[in-house]
Amino acid sequence: MASKPKINHMPKILDATDIGALIRSRREALKIKQGDLASIAGIDQGNLSKIERGSAKATLDTYLRLCNALGIDLLAEPRA
Repeated sequence: MASKPKINHMPKILDATDIGALIRSRREALKIKQGDLASIAGIDQGNLSKIERGSAKATLDTYLRLCNALGIDLLAEPRA
């Protein structure tokens, strides 16, 4: 009997608040301190805090560096 393929849940990112929450959730799950992630991504810890809360928007480059550091793949696909 063939097993069903495992499907990873991929949250839909609609705005800066969504991606900030995803970054915070993943950072906490990996037990990475905010200051450590900020240092790895090359941003100020205060700015990372604002990004995680959704109160500051970042450049795409910053989001990509944060996601890369956390092992998050961002996928873009056309709407149907």
